[in-house]
Amino acid sequence: MKKILPFLLLILISKSSTAQKSFVQYGGLAGVSLVNLYGNPFVETFLKSDARVVVGPSVYYAFSKHWAIKSNLFYESKGAGGILPLFDKDGEPIGIYNADIHYNYLTVPILFDYFFGRRLKGNLSAGPFVGVLLHQKTTFTPPVSGESIVRKGTSGFYPWDGGVVFAGGLRYALNKRITLSFESRFNIGLTNIVSTPTLGSTTIYTLATQHLFGIYYTPGYYAGKVRAIQQ
Repeated sequence: MKKILPFLLLILISKSSTAQKSFVQYGGLAGVSLVNLYGNPFVETFLKSDARVVVGPSVYYAFSKHWAIKSNLFYESKGAGGILPLFDKDGEPIGIYNADIHYNYLTVPILFDYFFGRRLKGNLSAGPFVGVLLHQKTTFTPPVSGESIVRKGTSGFYPWDGGVVFAGGLRYALNKRITLSFESRFNIGLTNIVSTPTLGSTTIYTLATQHLFGIYYTPGYYAGKVRAIQQ
């Protein structure tokens, strides 16, 4: 019994210490995403990266002195732009067009975050992401003159996208309730997004480099814990 009591006391002290360092923050992120497509020879040769918008709510849970889990619900535009050959439904060539490709996704990343510092914190993150395709629109415009051709709909595409995220950034606590953040993320799509052959290939994957600004609010119960960690 004398040996058990010190052991139980040690566990209670350890749990109390961890609880004092845990806190939750809610907020939002928004920024620019430099998107490209790969996995298809025509796409890689003729399409270039394009700047798109990414925005959505965010939650951040620090469960120890240096580790946290964070997630988002992003509305995210993916795709690319450039010159592509266009074919009719029978596979006959129509001509060469300027293509503007938009895939709109609802994306959820779940990242494990290692952070360091006090009021100004650096962080490194990694984890998976999964996205659901909401809408697809591709506009083909003749290089010289003529009417544009618009193709919409999600037929011919898988309804999801998925892959891994690597990230790094900074978080700065203005006070015990408000935290600002800047983060760069590199999203590597590992899931083929096309279900039918496209330009002679049955694979297209997504790549995205995101630069995100964020603001977080710490609820009253957790505000004291954030302040204690900053000191």
